[in-house]
Amino acid sequence: MFLFSHISNIFCSFFFTQTKESGEAKITVYVVITCIVAASGGLLFGFDGGVTGGVSNMPNFLEKFFPEVEIESGNSTSTDPYCRYDSQSLAFFASSMYFAGMIASFPAGVVTRQYGRKVSMTVAGTFFLIGSILLAAAEHYAMLIIGRIFWGIGVGFADQSVTIYNSEMAPPQWRGALHILFQFLTVSGVLIAQLINYGTQHFDWGWRLSLGLAGIPGLILTAGGIFLLETPNSLVERGKVEQARAVLEKIRGTPNVDREMDTIVNASKEAREREERESPWRSLFRKEYLPNLVICVLMPFFQQFTGINAIIFYSPQIFSSLIGSGLSASLLVAIIIGAVQVVATGIGLVLADKFGRKALLVEAAVQAFIAQFLMGLLFYFQFRNSDEMDDWAAILAILLSCGFISAFGWGWGPLGWLVPSEIQPMETRSAGQSITVFVNLACTALIGQTFLPMLCGMKFGVFIFFAGWNLIMSVFAGLCLPETKGIQIDEVQHALHSHKFWKKVMDAEDYFSSYQNIP
Repeated sequence: MFLFSHISNIFCSFFFTQTKESGEAKITVYVVITCIVAASGGLLFGFDGGVTGGVSNMPNFLEKFFPEVEIESGNSTSTDPYCRYDSQSLAFFASSMYFAGMIASFPAGVVTRQYGRKVSMTVAGTFFLIGSILLAAAEHYAMLIIGRIFWGIGVGFADQSVTIYNSEMAPPQWRGALHILFQFLTVSGVLIAQLINYGTQHFDWGWRLSLGLAGIPGLILTAGGIFLLETPNSLVERGKVEQARAVLEKIRGTPNVDREMDTIVNASKEAREREERESPWRSLFRKEYLPNLVICVLMPFFQQFTGINAIIFYSPQIFSSLIGSGLSASLLVAIIIGAVQVVATGIGLVLADKFGRKALLVEAAVQAFIAQFLMGLLFYFQFRNSDEMDDWAAILAILLSCGFISAFGWGWGPLGWLVPSEIQPMETRSAGQSITVFVNLACTALIGQTFLPMLCGMKFGVFIFFAGWNLIMSVFAGLCLPETKGIQIDEVQHALHSHKFWKKVMDAEDYFSSYQNIP
C-alpha cells in the first residue's frame, strides 16, 4: 500500500501542476480510490448511452418492441437513407430516461444538501439496479419505459451527487483530473456497452443481457454510497465540524489543513447566514450570482448541443443507414468511436490541470465545428443523386466522426461537468448543480427525442446545425469563462469577480462584504 501511494504521488506530481493554494495537501491512495468508486456513477450515464443505440439496432429487440422500424429497415421500404429509423416510439425509448432524470434532479439537490452526498449516491445506485432488472425482464413496451424511468431517476441523483462529491474530495491542484474521472468512466461505460452489444448481437436474448449488465455499475455506486466517507464540505454544512476535520486530514494526507478547513467553515457559515435570509434558489438569482447562474445553465446546454448524444445514441443507426453497413459493421464503427472518446478523455484528464479549462474548451469547440461542418458537406454531396455512399466517403465520415468525438472527449465532455460544479460557492452549490443536471438532461432528452426526425427532415443540414452551435460556444468559452485551474473550490468566486467580463456585472460591494472573512 505504501509503494502504491508513493507511485501515485510521483505520477500526479509529474502530470499535474503544484500550486500555492494546495499547501501540503497531496494525492493519497484513499482519495483516488474514493473518487474512482464515486465516479462509477459515470458508468451509469455512459452505459446507457452506449447500450441504447446498439440494442435499438438489434433485429430481435426491434421485432419485439418496434416492429414498424424492423419492417422498414429490414425490408428497405424507405429509399431515403436519412429516414429509415424515424420512429417516435423508438426515440422515446432513448429519451424517456432523461426526462425522468430531469425531473429527479431537483429532489436530488435537496437530498444531496440536507442528507449528504453519500445518501444521494446510494439512492442513485439502487434505482439504477432496479431499472436494470426491469429492462432485462421486459416483455412489453410499457415495462421497457418503466425500467428506463428507474434508470433516469438513478442518473438524476448520480449526476447531482457524484460531480459535487469528487470536486469537494479532490485537492485543488488535482481537482480537474479527479473530477474528470466521472467523464472518463462515462465514456468507458459507453465503450463497454458497445463491446457488450457487439458480443450479444447474434443471440435472441442478447439485448436482455446488454440491458441487465447495467446493474453492475449500479451495484458499485450503491456500495460506494454506503462505505465511502462523506465530504468535509457536506459534514460542515450539516454541523459536523470535528468529523469534517478528521476526514479532511485523512484525504489530504496531512494534519496541516487549517487554511482549507477555515475556508470551508467560513463558507459554510456565510451560506447558513444567507440561507436564513433567503433560500439558495433565490440567492442564485441575485445579481452577484448572475455569472454562476449563466454558466451553470449554458455549460450543460452547450455540452449537449455539440451534437454528442446524437452520435452516441444513434451511431449504429447513422452508419447502418447512411453508410450502408450491416449490423455487425455498424456496431464495430460505434466501438471505434467509443474507443477514440476514451483515449481523448484520458488526454483531457492530464491536460485540464496542466493547461487550464478555457484553452481546452475553445480548441475543442473549433475542432468540433470543423468536423461537423465537413461531415454535413460530405453527406450533401454524396446523397444529392444517390442513396448509397462511396467507400472513400464512408471512411472519411468515420474519420470526421472520430475528430469530433476526440474534441468532445478532452473538451466539452469532461469540462461541461467540471466547470459548473466548481464555479458555485457553497451557499448555491446544490441549487446550481440541480440546475446544471436539469439542463443537461433536458437537452439530452430533447436531442434524443428529436434527432431522428431532425435527421429525416433536415438531412445533411442537421450536422451544419450542430456545427453552428460549436462555433457559438467557442466564443462563449473565450469571452465569458474565468480560469479555475488550481483554485480552491470555495475561493473560485474571486476568479469570477476579477474576470474582465463578469466584474462589470457583479456587485463588487456585495461581493467583498460576503467574502471578507475568507483568509
